[in-house]
Amino acid sequence: MARSTLVNPSDDLISDSGSVLWSFVKGEQLEFPITMNFIENATAGYTYEAVVVESLNVAEQTERPTTIRPGGVQTILVVRVPVYRGTWNSSQAYNREEVVFYNGLYYKLLSGIARTNATTPDSDPLWEETTLNKVYLQFPSTLAATWQIQPTVGFASYGFFELRVTEPADAIFRRTWKPVRGMVEVLFSPTDIVPDA
Repeated sequence: MARSTLVNPSDDLISDSGSVLWSFVKGEQLEFPITMNFIENATAGYTYEAVVVESLNVAEQTERPTTIRPGGVQTILVVRVPVYRGTWNSSQAYNREEVVFYNGLYYKLLSGIARTNATTPDSDPLWEETTLNKVYLQFPSTLAATWQIQPTVGFASYGFFELRVTEPADAIFRRTWKPVRGMVEVLFSPTDIVPDA
């Protein structure tokens, strides 16, 4: 039973390893896998929201900002949830990144469009073992393009980041988690200022 005083907690029942810093060169477009240990099946109707909010950057800043820019740019990121196709079937056609269940494990197809093959996923090098509690966070090349203070050769610009996960609408008590949060650092890019070829 909990008997410590309320103003001196001894246990953190909801803990994590801290906030993250995503670092990008301006104009990069990248996707990152996020494994969520608190759910078993990311494809089961959860709602995902990931955002970056512009920080109150100043020219030639030497420290990361600690506040958001009032009226600053708000960017909604795409959270890609893999398509789960159920139990693998040798006569079924599968597309790249689709996930199947075979022999007690989950596999995702690494490449192919409408690929049909009798080789089982555990023996086929085009299938890779995965989990169902993984989603993919997509950062667009346009991130920070319209921020008021742009990165320069010696100074970065920053934004605040958060991912929110909400249970399906039919839950008895619809829980919401915020498993990943932190800052986005955007660095100067020479190719960003030169017109595309």
